[in-house]
This record gives sequence, C-alpha cells and structure tokens, in this order.
Amino acid sequence: MDPTSAAVIVLGILVALLFAAGAGLYRRIRELELATYNGIGVRFGAGQDEQARSAVTTPNGTTLVVKVNRQCSICDDVLLAIGKLAPQLPADHSFAVVSDDPGFDKSLPGEVRVIRDPAIWRSVTVPYTPALIIVGADGLVVFTAPLGSGDALVDVVERAILRRREAHT
Repeated sequence: MDPTSAAVIVLGILVALLFAAGAGLYRRIRELELATYNGIGVRFGAGQDEQARSAVTTPNGTTLVVKVNRQCSICDDVLLAIGKLAPQLPADHSFAVVSDDPGFDKSLPGEVRVIRDPAIWRSVTVPYTPALIIVGADGLVVFTAPLGSGDALVDVVERAILRRREAHT
C-alpha cells in the first residue's frame, strides 16, 4: 500500500472517531439540559404517597428542598451554605435536606428539616445531586437546579427570595 492511501485511511478513521465522539457529547449535553428542567410545573412527589410529600414540603410556605447523598464531595460545602442561610430566610421559606443516608449526622440549624429516608430520597426525581428544588406553597415545583457549590446555592436562594419580595410589592 502506498503512503498516500494509508494516510487517507488513517485520517478517515480519525474523522469517524471525532464524529462519534461529537455525537456522544451532543447527546449527553441534551440529556443534562433536559434534566435541568425535570419536574417544573408538576406537583412535588407526584405519584408518591401523601406522607412522603408532607414530610418534605410545608403547606404554608416555600420549601427549598436540597437533595444530597452520602458519596457526594460537594454536598458538604452545600450543607455549610444551608447552615449559614437557614437563620436568614424569611418566615415563609424553609429548608428541607433529603439524604439517602439513614445515619446522616451533619450539624445543621434546628429550622432545617432533615429527612433521612432512602425511599423519600428516591422520590425526589431530579437525576443529579446535590440538587435544589424550590416547591411553592401549593406543592408545585417552580425551580430545579444542580448545585456545583455552596456559593451556587447562596446565589439561587438569594435570587428566589428577591423575586418573591418583588412579586409582593
């Protein structure tokens, strides 16, 4: 085989590999994009028993549900941010931390509800952790977001509180 033919074949294989990698990357980006908007506008815990839903949400205010798991290194930073934010929340807002670890022992302020039930953790249907799900007083999910750090949680919560204040003025 002459060198030109060999070079064309090798380049053809490399182009095919790059195309396959690009297609896979595009598919993964679409999955993540769709996952970010999962559940908005539906009732929190739809299809689950009422006891699981009432353990997480509060009927008289906005619930900031944070989904964490025991194998998440970012979750510790997010939990520290929750500890700082919880005392400063308006009276009609509250945090609920949902963990898959029955032995969850992180120190959080008393106003933060901690749910340690793996079944309830699975019922929070966002496909990423840590995650923030904002649930309105009517039980509808109004926002979901993956959390990459405690600072991200602070930013999202501060914006949500500001929007709420602006809507009531």
